[in-house]
Amino acid sequence: MARRPSPPYCWSMARTPSSSASGRSLPVALAQTLYLLLGMLAVSVLAGVLLAAFFLPAVSASSKVAEDGVALFESYPTELEVEPLNEASRIEAADGSLLATFYTENRIMVPLEEISPYMQQAVISVEDRRFYEHGGVDAKGMIRAFASNAGGSATQGGSTLTQQYVKNALLMDAVQRGDKEAIDEATAQTYSRKAREAKLAISLEKQWSKDEILNAYLNVAQFGPSQYGVETGARHYFSKSAKDLNPGEAALLAGVTNGPNQYDPVSHPEAGQKRRNEVLADMKREGHISQEEYDEYTDQPVEDMLSITNTRAGCADAGDSGFFCDYVTRSLLNDPEFAPSYEERRKLLYGGGLTIKTTLDPEMQKTATDILQRKVPGDSSNGFGHSIVSVEPGTGNILTMAENRVFNPYEEVGAGETAINYNVPQALGGSNGFPVGSTFKPFVLQEWLKSGHSIDDRVSTKREAMSNFPARCLSRGAWRESPGYNPDNAVSVDIAPMESVLNGTKFSINTAYANMARQIDLCDIADGARDIGVVPGKYNPFDPATYDMDIADMYGTTLAPSAVVLGQLQVSALDMAGAYATWAAGGTYCKPQAITEVTDRNGDAMGISGADCHQAVEKKVADTMAWTLEQDLEDPKATGKGKIIPGHPAGGKTGTSNKQYHTWYVGFTRQVSTAVWFGHPQGDKRPGGFDVDGTMLRTGHVWGNTISLPTWQEYMTEVHKDLPSESFPDAPPETKTEANDAVEKGKVPDVNGKVMSEATASVEAAGYKTEVREESSDSVGEGYAIGTDPEPGADLPEGQTVVIRQSTGKG
Repeated sequence: MARRPSPPYCWSMARTPSSSASGRSLPVALAQTLYLLLGMLAVSVLAGVLLAAFFLPAVSASSKVAEDGVALFESYPTELEVEPLNEASRIEAADGSLLATFYTENRIMVPLEEISPYMQQAVISVEDRRFYEHGGVDAKGMIRAFASNAGGSATQGGSTLTQQYVKNALLMDAVQRGDKEAIDEATAQTYSRKAREAKLAISLEKQWSKDEILNAYLNVAQFGPSQYGVETGARHYFSKSAKDLNPGEAALLAGVTNGPNQYDPVSHPEAGQKRRNEVLADMKREGHISQEEYDEYTDQPVEDMLSITNTRAGCADAGDSGFFCDYVTRSLLNDPEFAPSYEERRKLLYGGGLTIKTTLDPEMQKTATDILQRKVPGDSSNGFGHSIVSVEPGTGNILTMAENRVFNPYEEVGAGETAINYNVPQALGGSNGFPVGSTFKPFVLQEWLKSGHSIDDRVSTKREAMSNFPARCLSRGAWRESPGYNPDNAVSVDIAPMESVLNGTKFSINTAYANMARQIDLCDIADGARDIGVVPGKYNPFDPATYDMDIADMYGTTLAPSAVVLGQLQVSALDMAGAYATWAAGGTYCKPQAITEVTDRNGDAMGISGADCHQAVEKKVADTMAWTLEQDLEDPKATGKGKIIPGHPAGGKTGTSNKQYHTWYVGFTRQVSTAVWFGHPQGDKRPGGFDVDGTMLRTGHVWGNTISLPTWQEYMTEVHKDLPSESFPDAPPETKTEANDAVEKGKVPDVNGKVMSEATASVEAAGYKTEVREESSDSVGEGYAIGTDPEPGADLPEGQTVVIRQSTGKG
């Protein structure tokens, strides 16, 4: 619905170049012109200050021509009613730095006090020097223009700044609404259009102050081929704000307005410089600058003034953050909390003057991008993809979203460029996700613990045909595969016929996990995963139907163990990082979010779908999950290969899909949960025959801990350098090691060579508090315990603090 304009600077209007009033031949327009001019003069008083006919109860004209003119003049509207027009929106990183702008017209609104006085003076001097004297229409200028045009001389507009503002407000409102008739009316080269603008200008002068009109004009006028508003023009041509413009710069911008293409100093420096000097002459004539200033700025070559900053609309200019930026925009465009319809959401993004504050950490993003491009260069001929995405446990904030490609949304795409985001679901700019392999096993473990089982329970590791997997959500009550499901193992250690669930997790024993699934329920496993955000990548997380649909339909009507147990499901890396963050946060799940706040052009907060943090997993279960996955990472014989984050307790799980097409590592600390993927984005291709970080990959010998895990460790080590160390809870009560059984209370235990979680458990079992001190060691590997202070065996009262010495590797 249209609304009447109000004076604040944030009310957005656009301007197009002024045009002459001579689009028709004089004989055709002359009668109407005389009617209008005489009618307007008939209602003028006091030497040319026009009062609109609608302000007077009656007007006595001296002739029939004047009477007809008054009647026609009175027929025009008295109120300027337009929608707020387009203003650029900006997307900011977490530190407030600009990621990208979105606009139909590139316009940034600023208040008058944020515009250089020289700029204000330059515009008034060249466009409307009697601006502060007239009442919206300058009768002297109008008569002069009419006489010049009627006499066949060069055409003149005779429009005041107020009239120019009105003209462009009407035009841009029509353009924005797609109203062709109104567009034609606003651009018709007729005197009737001038009369309508004059009447509206007089009305506007009664509502707004002169400074408010000047401010509106400066925010609306076109100051370059694609620059709307003085702030945008100043940033484009001089890489500075409008408040910092000097007289020469102000004159250049004020001159460009008259012909944004004709006087563009980049394309036409001679014309731009000549026009600038004309404006400077006008400023000197009006007493706004001195002769010395005039000489100084007219002598300066226009090329020496420029410091061009080109800004394209959209995420292509977001650099390393292009994929995250694209995810932000798609999140808004899919979010029904932001606006009811897609078209309304798009209109707000491209013209609402929004400030979109996001969660991205630029330093972490750069670290991730540098690592990925070094390990697997995006433009290399092998075509393999590598990505990193991080989520903050307890908030859902997306801290990093990177891949070894350059974001390019255009039709022409070069080597190493794509518009596909490897980290996110299809509806938000990604693919359908990728098969996650054994990184799905923890969701089986979660349901195992929820159903009352323990990580100390022992399960069979025997390879055999398996059937009768409980699946109560299926109509037949159970899933059966014929001739039977017969998973194999790919482990690097000897395994017993019966192994603990802890060992089954650490060594990623497929048969153990299949036998666990036969003791619980496939539907419950899938439901538990969905409860913490894990859904196939083909579904839209902003669509409520995604979470309301039948779980069997979502995961496939058969709920095959190969999918629900061993991870042949295609899931996005973002969803995996968000789910694992739940265990790091004591069972609190937060839907991953890229946006923390959206404010409109007035600074008011707008509705968005937030992280929706809630307790999704019982804390006891989540703590056991975190501790178990910590063992998987810390034990050098486990799939995590002991690739710890020095000084920071961490846990996670490797994943390798069928035939090694896709490999993963998903892991977490208390502060960061990160998923790393490696594979070919265009299909199932086995990696091999190319170099990664100095090591030649052998086809058939690439696993989750070959590339993805080292990438995860390097990235997580770097981003945790300045973060405090935060421990996970102790081992669950039912889990005890033989070493801890033998710990003597009140005597410092020997922890040399132990993983840090085991060393901490031993010291605490002896009744002590713990601290960690890092030091180099030639004999103990990085991240492991060297010993204690006091020495092992020392008698020390319970409750005292024992320092665990942790190795940083060789000095």
